[in-house]
Amino acid sequence: MLRRFSVALFSSMLLLAPHAHAQPAPQPEPFGIDAYLPYESDRSSYPDWVYTEVVSEFRTLNAEYPDVMESNLQQVIEVNNYADPDTIARAQSDAATDTEGVLGHFADAFGPTLGQHFRDALAEGRLPKTKMMFDGIFARAGGLASSTFIEKAIFANERPYIAHPDKIKRYDVEGKDIYPTSKSFPSGHTNQAAWTTTLLAVLVPEAAPQLLERGSEAGYHRMVLGVHYPLDVIGGRMTGNAAAADRWNDPRMRENLKLVGQEIRAELEWRCGATLRECVDAEAMDPDRAVALYTERMNYGFTPIASQDAPINVPKQAPDLLLGVFPELSYDQRASILVQTAGPAGMPLDHQEGSWQRINLAKAMNAQINVAADGTVTVLN
Repeated sequence: MLRRFSVALFSSMLLLAPHAHAQPAPQPEPFGIDAYLPYESDRSSYPDWVYTEVVSEFRTLNAEYPDVMESNLQQVIEVNNYADPDTIARAQSDAATDTEGVLGHFADAFGPTLGQHFRDALAEGRLPKTKMMFDGIFARAGGLASSTFIEKAIFANERPYIAHPDKIKRYDVEGKDIYPTSKSFPSGHTNQAAWTTTLLAVLVPEAAPQLLERGSEAGYHRMVLGVHYPLDVIGGRMTGNAAAADRWNDPRMRENLKLVGQEIRAELEWRCGATLRECVDAEAMDPDRAVALYTERMNYGFTPIASQDAPINVPKQAPDLLLGVFPELSYDQRASILVQTAGPAGMPLDHQEGSWQRINLAKAMNAQINVAADGTVTVLN
């Protein structure tokens, strides 16, 4: 405890020093034209080339589980009707990520000072690779497959504020249209937040739980505004995680994403004058707290509707998402961590053939492990 306090105090002192640069400034360079060319992962690894299969259980819920759908409605009514002013303001701000880009919004996952360093670097054009891959509607790490346009059209579910205008409050912003009329399932904003923060968590593992929590908060904010149900948000997280995994498992995309990670690390360590671990630990949310919030938002207020004893089938693309945190472990060892940190079975959107619904990336990336002599991995927390 004393060592952790000392590191945090030292890091805080460095963060507060405006010119604490011990090394020359990094020399950022944008990607070449080849980084814009087509990638294998521009289409998903699933048969429909998008992510309908990942959230296919929604059809059954809509047709056969009226209690689940009623809970879906009641939860969004409660969240929307009783949101406090600060949360409403934050939700209104997050609504602009589809037009303003996500990076400036999600930078606060790094903590107040480091987050501002990140925003300043973006504004000064010092993160060209990061911006090209992650920010704006043409973010190259995104694309048609990792949007939710097709899935929304297939499931054709009305948004809560449209279907129940008498039960949902609108929190409009003058001069901005933050109430879309497209279909609701799965949530596109949540999907975008999930694939963005998942990939950033892989690239910047020191802040992985905090980044993932910030992405989940953005999903919760969609319920605050009354534009999405909790199932929409859960579904958006699932498709976003699946899209991130496809991107990371694409060899050419992975190499370019690694360059993004190097760019972020070099810039932030130069600006804060210490290691990224020290800078994150100084002010960012406690990782255990971040994991708890992320875990709470994985299932919201739903209860299991199927067997709770079912083993988890880890999606084959998922274990490599832990490479940032556990580069020394094998694929099977990383898969074991995902099994041990998985959420409960039998939840409404649990797709047993490969359950992104149960994958708890925040808990897995924050895992403390023991590796036995025979290679068996045990998660200790």
